[in-house]
Amino acid sequence: MVTVRRRVLLSLLAPIVVPAVCSMLAPNPVQAGETPSFLLTTAAPTERLTPPVTWVDTLTFRLTTYFTKTYPAYDFSPYAQELDRIRGAVSLGDRWGAKREMGVFLNMLASRAYGLGDDAAEELAVLSQGIMPDEEFGIVYPGS
Repeated sequence: MVTVRRRVLLSLLAPIVVPAVCSMLAPNPVQAGETPSFLLTTAAPTERLTPPVTWVDTLTFRLTTYFTKTYPAYDFSPYAQELDRIRGAVSLGDRWGAKREMGVFLNMLASRAYGLGDDAAEELAVLSQGIMPDEEFGIVYPGS
């Protein structure tokens, strides 16, 4: 008699308990033709996660957007290439390589390399000094 009551009780509770559990597992309703995300947890990711945005990315973005629009007469591509070298060294964890390449970048700004005008060089130098983590790499800015 006891087993019959448990079976009856479980069959009566199933319509109440199962939807409640499923609603906790799947926060978004599953659309027709869509695979629920909680069923895909065993699949390996196919894409690599994007690396976090660093100060080099911020400086490159400002160089390629703001400076090229504000100063269209100047060629900023050598400066962008140098920032790519810095990004490569930073992503590899090569502190000395990053410091060396930042020195090259700052010397390019100080010497107004590739025909960069005083106005753009000064503004880019101020921006670089504000963004670059000088404590981490021990950067000494030219002229300071």
